[in-house]
Amino acid sequence: MNDGKRGLVWFGVILGASLVVTAIIVSYVIYYVKTYNNSVITVTGVATKELKSDDVKWRSTISENTGPTTDDLKAGSVAMQGDLNEVLAYFAQNGVATSDITISPLTVNPMYQTPNGSYTGKFYGGMSGSLSGYDLSQDILVESHNVDGITALAQAASQYLVGKGIVFSSQDPEYYIQNSTLDAIREQMLGEALADAKSRAQAITEGVGAAVGNLRSSSVGVTQITPVNSTQVSDYGAYDTTSIDKLITYLVHATFTMR
Repeated sequence: MNDGKRGLVWFGVILGASLVVTAIIVSYVIYYVKTYNNSVITVTGVATKELKSDDVKWRSTISENTGPTTDDLKAGSVAMQGDLNEVLAYFAQNGVATSDITISPLTVNPMYQTPNGSYTGKFYGGMSGSLSGYDLSQDILVESHNVDGITALAQAASQYLVGKGIVFSSQDPEYYIQNSTLDAIREQMLGEALADAKSRAQAITEGVGAAVGNLRSSSVGVTQITPVNSTQVSDYGAYDTTSIDKLITYLVHATFTMR
């Protein structure tokens, strides 16, 4: 075989081998792309932590009823101021700072006597009646980081102040966790939730003889703040304000490739 024919043979061999290798590479790329696009697993990871509320809001109201005359209204206003001073002094004795207290403006509503009884506020339509007096009220809001102290005060205040002749109405305290506290634990808890998601994915894929690959995408779910040992959940998130001790739950939705 002369050199020219030998060269053509080698060229054919090399060309054929190149085509084979190219076909193998293209096939692998197609397989990889299909696998990457279709062989994925999506799971939800969870991280929980118990925290004690570090912020409390407590609302209360003082009120007075007066007669129908201007003098009655003035006397009622004076009595309200005296009641308010008594309440604020009691709060101060129990460690409530002035800066933690917000006092609403005095509210005055006329009261009317009708054939069917008394009515507070304005008349509408064909209603009629005679002015019988005024209902005076004032709201007090306490916002504090002293959760235990305000809780104890809220439990004792009504009995003490009513004993002083003050018409005092108290609402249940509302308990919160400061945003700064939640921000401080957020990053760590999201990391724990993502690790939990990967563990769940691994447990599932092992059952089908596969393995978890790379993280493809992730998103943060709603945050749940519920009482400890509660089963309360919501698709839109939950924020319980009735309990001092709370359970913080972070969710992460994660998608992993499978191999």
